[in-house]
Amino acid sequence: MSDEDYAAFLNKANKDYSAPSATTATQEAGISSAAHEALQALGERWYTSDSDEPFTDVTFGWEGDALPDEAEFGELVGMEVSEKMPYSEWDITDSYEDVTSAVKEAAGGSAPEVYRVEESGTKKWYYVIALHKAKKQLVGLKALAIES
Repeated sequence: MSDEDYAAFLNKANKDYSAPSATTATQEAGISSAAHEALQALGERWYTSDSDEPFTDVTFGWEGDALPDEAEFGELVGMEVSEKMPYSEWDITDSYEDVTSAVKEAAGGSAPEVYRVEESGTKKWYYVIALHKAKKQLVGLKALAIES
């Protein structure tokens, strides 16, 4: 390899490929401005686990008259759902009452349930979801949990 080729290689390797971005990580995390105002009112709400992560809003179109079962919800998120549980079983310490209230309001009064989606042995997603029957949508929040 010539000196010029080597210099070109070094220049390419050291080039800054990160383009300026209009959004930052803090803008992408948390509740979006398009979310229902009840969810936005939560502000920056975090789920506590081995790595604290922010709740983010989610909305799925849903034609059913009830919340989906584990298999149906797994198809929506593209992963296998480990478990569907009543909200009260997930939040046994009442640490997230504001979350359930916001999701319930965003869904027009429907009670939320929680879907646990295991991505890997310690990495799990929790979806707090309720059915908004009038809009034919599943609305709620999700949070990443690292559990050892």
